[in-house]
Amino acid sequence: MRPMDWSWYRNFGGGPNYVTAELRSANRMVAWRAALRSVGCVFILLGGLTAVSLVALATGTRTSSGWVSVIFGVLIFALVRFVRILAAAAGQRSGNREAAKSAARVGRVFGDPGGIRAAAPRFGAAQTEAGAVGEEATALLLDLVLSIPGTSVFHGMQFPYDDVADVDHAVARGNLVFLIDSKLYRWGTYEWHVRRDRDLIVRADGYGPPRHNAMHVAAEGYRRLLGAKTEVVPLVLIHGTNVAVGQRSISAHGVHMATADQAMERIGNALAATVGLWPDNPAVRAALIGKLKVPPPADPGPG
Repeated sequence: MRPMDWSWYRNFGGGPNYVTAELRSANRMVAWRAALRSVGCVFILLGGLTAVSLVALATGTRTSSGWVSVIFGVLIFALVRFVRILAAAAGQRSGNREAAKSAARVGRVFGDPGGIRAAAPRFGAAQTEAGAVGEEATALLLDLVLSIPGTSVFHGMQFPYDDVADVDHAVARGNLVFLIDSKLYRWGTYEWHVRRDRDLIVRADGYGPPRHNAMHVAAEGYRRLLGAKTEVVPLVLIHGTNVAVGQRSISAHGVHMATADQAMERIGNALAATVGLWPDNPAVRAALIGKLKVPPPADPGPG
């Protein structure tokens, strides 16, 4: 996967824009404090060596081998102190960056990926763990589209008419919403097949049983929720080594199928194309938040 091949990534940079003036200021202060401590460390080193030399001169033992060990000890102490200063500064700068990243995601990322693990008694531990790994991998990729202004990401959405199943992810900007079903599959080429009006995911070489997919049902439910002016695009995103999607990449019910690389390029390009055309739509975002299986914590408000 090469994000720099995606035009939207090149234009918007990828990832939430967390490098703010406050972050730069905080990290500059960390650098200044580290520099001052380093200067202090140098003075301690020079002072220690000077003191050792004066004592040796005063006692007439400048040629004693014992002073070599003392000087060596002073140098080691100063070196350890210097390394600790640099490590502490690096840790503080990293902590500042992580805090800024978290702040940049507030109000733009909702829910948590990997909720399918709760369905292990129904589907089996192995299957749900593979699903959770796929969801978490997709969540990391979807963080990249937060660089596109006005984009929001949702994890763990309610599936219409089914209290157990869920829609793994949704991405929204303006009146455009992608509903995403994450899959982690073995190598092979996958495509759509129709059987008795059901969308099935099959491997092109015929290996393994067909997998029923109902994302078109989810899309219809969310279209009713969001209204006719909102474009809802259902998509199955496939992770895996040496996986590909065949010619039948759109199901009979209009569900797209793509590898992770292909999906991220399409999603990002579509979202980026709405910048300047569609304004932010708080009503769509509020409706999607209302469909999270695990609602966000209530705002305690002032006071």
